[in-house]
Amino acid sequence: MKGISRILPIIFLASSVFAQEEKVIAKVNGEPILLSEFNKNKEMLSEQYASLAPDFLSQKDASEKMDKMVMDKLINEALLRQKAEAMKIKVYERQIDEGVAEIKKRFPAESSVQADAILSEELKKQGLTMAQFREKVKRDLMARKLIEETVRPKVKSPQEKDIKAYFDKVKAILDGKPRDTSISEQDYEEYSNIASKFKELISERFRLRHILIKPESDSLTDKTKALNEASRIKKELDGGADFEEMAEKFSKDKQSAVRGGDIGYVISGMLPEELEKAVFKMCPGQISQPIETKFGYHIVRVDEKRIAQKLKYEFAKEDISQIMMQNAFADEVEKYTENLRKEAKIEYFGK
Repeated sequence: MKGISRILPIIFLASSVFAQEEKVIAKVNGEPILLSEFNKNKEMLSEQYASLAPDFLSQKDASEKMDKMVMDKLINEALLRQKAEAMKIKVYERQIDEGVAEIKKRFPAESSVQADAILSEELKKQGLTMAQFREKVKRDLMARKLIEETVRPKVKSPQEKDIKAYFDKVKAILDGKPRDTSISEQDYEEYSNIASKFKELISERFRLRHILIKPESDSLTDKTKALNEASRIKKELDGGADFEEMAEKFSKDKQSAVRGGDIGYVISGMLPEELEKAVFKMCPGQISQPIETKFGYHIVRVDEKRIAQKLKYEFAKEDISQIMMQNAFADEVEKYTENLRKEAKIEYFGK
């Protein structure tokens, strides 16, 4: 088990297709790895860690570790693309169309027309024609298919006793039991991250919407003005106004406003203290009075409340099985790429 490094899987159709023609920092059998590819992948990795394992980013050598992981990933992807070409892995036009569509889904677009426009602009910036872009997508799909056909079949479903052993380690962390010193640092970090995810699922949690009114400054005048606006909105809500429409129209939290104020599920510790005190006393359907935090004045509606529950093996079994299979898959991919590296010429030029 490679612990937290598993957070960076082999991901195609995300990194190399928009690489700019600039500084070469490495070559894999003559194929260049560009600084722009490296920086984009490191940014993606940082976002993954921020979401899945934020404690890692506070480590002193986090940046250095990520540099190595990103470089290894880019080298491995290049080797897999080259191997796929050597094996003449077949990819059809329909699959390339699907690959392009998959990339466009990641654009901040509200329609397919807007996504097409963003893609065209991005290709123009990179000096790529659509044909060149599709060729890059094709090579990445060939590498993905190579992995699925040669590596995936080696991965077997974990045995029941192994799933149960994994569950017991996660449960021990959730229950606050002393750490088992026989577990390595990397493995313990992985179990802790999984425990955190299960904690979110089993803790008391609330599905919330909110309308945020921000004062223009910290002056008493602006704060009073913002509070008066929040109070006016609350009065309209009490009179039957639609919460989602009001959120879209008035909330200064633009990210949630477009979803009718929806901020998803929250558990204890995720909200500012002032909000948490109020929210955890509310019932589904209830709308709060304006609540002041450092962000401004919030009007909150509780859409759903789920009571806390204990983590049961039957509940976690399938998820843990999938995690273990993904870990085994990552190990097999690593073995496969290590063998490719033995025969490769890899040159490093520095950033």
